[in-house]
Amino acid sequence: MTTTHKRSFWHTHIAQWQEAGMTQLAYCHQHQLCPHKFGYYKRTLVTKTGADSGQTSPSGFVSVQLRPQQSQVDALTLHFANGIHLSGVSAHNIAVVKQLAEALL
Repeated sequence: MTTTHKRSFWHTHIAQWQEAGMTQLAYCHQHQLCPHKFGYYKRTLVTKTGADSGQTSPSGFVSVQLRPQQSQVDALTLHFANGIHLSGVSAHNIAVVKQLAEALL
């Protein structure tokens, strides 16, 4: 198979894979293709065609924005007469703490 035929062959399979919505491995198994070769040609052909056409190839990564961490207040620990210790009490779980304290007293 000539280089032109290989490129055409893999380019066709890559396009069909993208339309199929399958994983690469599932597509390769279904079409009896070597997954390593598929990955190689996907990387080389998508990069080259993306560079030639002015398009960028999708990397699979998405941009995320992290929320700043809220400063944590020192945790409160409750020590009950029966030996039970309750730690990590915060404003977010105070209702549960009240229920536990009532049940344990």
